[in-house]
Amino acid sequence: MEQFVTIKTFTYPHEAYVIRGKLESEGIRTFLKDEMTVQVYNFYSNAIGGVKLQVPEEDAERALNIIDSVEEVPREVVVFSKKELDRTDICPFCHSKNIGHSKKPNWLTLIPYLIVGFIFPVYKNSYLCFDCEKQWRVKNY
Repeated sequence: MEQFVTIKTFTYPHEAYVIRGKLESEGIRTFLKDEMTVQVYNFYSNAIGGVKLQVPEEDAERALNIIDSVEEVPREVVVFSKKELDRTDICPFCHSKNIGHSKKPNWLTLIPYLIVGFIFPVYKNSYLCFDCEKQWRVKNY
């Protein structure tokens, strides 16, 4: 009988579907243990240890290598004060001029601001370098 081993756990099933799809496209059979329990009683997820992504024991090493190559590391936003930065038109990390605002509000987000009034700041001083893909924010303190 074939043994399945748990290679990764998730809080909710929808988090596992992307990695499960990638593994199955590479020819590795997968099984999500406790998937239905968490879908029906989602507050039980922590109590039962979450949704477990399982693969056959002989494919575990290859599956872990695939997962490591797929998963992205979340970007950290570094915060600088205006005193620390001489210029805001270049990247403080790689000194490239290929930068832009990381989040620009669109018209749908501006409409509530116009109705309610300018209570909340619309534009944040947040930048993204397209060369080194680092993100930073400038504070006025």
